[in-house]
Amino acid sequence: QADYVEAAKWYRQWLAEFAGDPDAAEYNFLLGEVLYESGQYAASAVEYEKTAYDYPAHPHSADSGYAALLAHAAEQKGVTGDALAPLQRAGVESELRFAAAFPADSRTPAVLTNAADTLFKLHDNDRAAGVAGQVLALQPPATPAQRRVAWTLVAHTAFEGSRFAQAEKAYGEVLALAPAHDPAPGELT
Repeated sequence: QADYVEAAKWYRQWLAEFAGDPDAAEYNFLLGEVLYESGQYAASAVEYEKTAYDYPAHPHSADSGYAALLAHAAEQKGVTGDALAPLQRAGVESELRFAAAFPADSRTPAVLTNAADTLFKLHDNDRAAGVAGQVLALQPPATPAQRRVAWTLVAHTAFEGSRFAQAEKAYGEVLALAPAHDPAPGELT
């Protein structure tokens, strides 16, 4: 642990002195790595996000943005009750930022699907439906499983909002994407 603290101190000092250096993004990424490895997940998420979004595009841009998502997820582990929702919201905001910055990244469909699902669990139905719509609009299309989650969220939010015609259409899409021998079709029908 002392080695991580020492390494973080030197990375921070280097970044303070040479913020405009072409290698600054690399050192900021390494600072995020050191903080993550030492269990400082919130601080590592901040540094990963700086690396991903505050520097001109570089080889670690997308990986830094994704590492921030992993740091947010690690920070949520073991947290329950009222303390969990703010961490989940911070994670969702990071996911949405990642998807906006790296729309062509192969991880974006899964990131958006997770963000939509988390928003639904947080009872933020309008945003959940909006993000689910983003999943459905992706080109190339998201996987059938991701599209099924998105359509399910659209259906549930429409049903809860008394938009029954929209809910019925969305549930039809969910059923069309259901794998054979899935027990859910009866309930969805």
